[in-house]
Amino acid sequence: MKEKNPFVRFFNDKRSLFESLQEMSFERGEKKLIDILNSENEMLNYPIPAFIPFFLLWLFIILFPLMLLVDQGYFSSGDIDVRSVLSFYVPLLLTLCIFQVNQKILVPGSIFKKHYLRYFVSNLVLVMVALLLREVVFFLFDRSPGDSWGYFVSSYCFSAVKGHFTLWTALSFVFFVGFICIICVAYHVMLRQIIRAFIKREQKRATLQYELDFLKSQLSPHFLFNTLNNISALIRIDPKKAESSMEKLSKLLRVMLYQTSDQYITLQEDVDILQKYVALERLRFDDDFDFKFETDLENPERKIDPLLVMPLVENAIKHCVNPQGGSFVHINIVQKGDNLEFRSENSNFPRKSQRKSSGLGLVMFEKRLALLYGGRYEYTKSVKDGVYMCYLKIQLHHDKKTENTDV
Repeated sequence: MKEKNPFVRFFNDKRSLFESLQEMSFERGEKKLIDILNSENEMLNYPIPAFIPFFLLWLFIILFPLMLLVDQGYFSSGDIDVRSVLSFYVPLLLTLCIFQVNQKILVPGSIFKKHYLRYFVSNLVLVMVALLLREVVFFLFDRSPGDSWGYFVSSYCFSAVKGHFTLWTALSFVFFVGFICIICVAYHVMLRQIIRAFIKREQKRATLQYELDFLKSQLSPHFLFNTLNNISALIRIDPKKAESSMEKLSKLLRVMLYQTSDQYITLQEDVDILQKYVALERLRFDDDFDFKFETDLENPERKIDPLLVMPLVENAIKHCVNPQGGSFVHINIVQKGDNLEFRSENSNFPRKSQRKSSGLGLVMFEKRLALLYGGRYEYTKSVKDGVYMCYLKIQLHHDKKTENTDV
């Protein structure tokens, strides 16, 4: 079996670490973008062409050598002349031009199309052209009145006649151009990988968001279907209770319409909806029905996904009814710090149903739980001595993250 390249093996071994670092950088970038969007600075309200920041960056690069030229510790005042400036700026400008040609044309058009020979030859031509232009510039500066272009070709160009060109000049220029080529290729490879990873990340997030929106959209119809069935049964047994149930249902649906459309609501708002739902359900039970709904919220303003535990409450009430009496439902919700715990116990008398839609609420609940809190929740259910017990513990969203997501 052929051994993998050590370089490839190293990156495969460290893949999870690099993916974590990349995700952290994406999150920092998102936070910066959100901060910019939330900024009230009036200067950010004016449109600026995209080329302006790049222009300013290149202007800084071009002007940077002047710091060395005016530094008295680097040059004495008598040494600063036009030729000194040219010795800095001619190689710099030529190198920047080669860099730009590589960035915009050669690397995308040759390296990523596997035309390596064309890339090498193109850069070799660029080096020759750059060195020739350098010679032309210095010739124009050094030429005497009687020096012709014939003299330039025969004696001046690529010679040490004026002390302007040596073998080290050519070798150093070739070395730096080669270094630039390596930087350009590495830059493009990394940039494409980052863009690809970011797009895949956003596609995954969009898919998850679509699934969450779909599951969330099924909650209200599912709840409404069950409640209307209960009211329909009450109409024959107790019309007054049925009328009262319709009024309570109307109020509850009004609250759900305006609150659950948000991505997050407060714990207190979610508990209020559950309590209204429970009050509606209790209308169809006798007075001896043993029901307890207890809450202990350390911070009622913490955020949670709307109606997350509603299916658990529905399931407890739906399957607790014992025709011979003794039905009970005990629900306890506790929030401390980042953790939210839901406990429920109910008498276990499950209804037998042949419909395929039976149990849809819990199926949707488990899918939604996995999508929203993957790796950050604990969910168990069991039956013991005729008592159905359910336990859910989730790690709540951090407030800062929640606020950022709401923007």
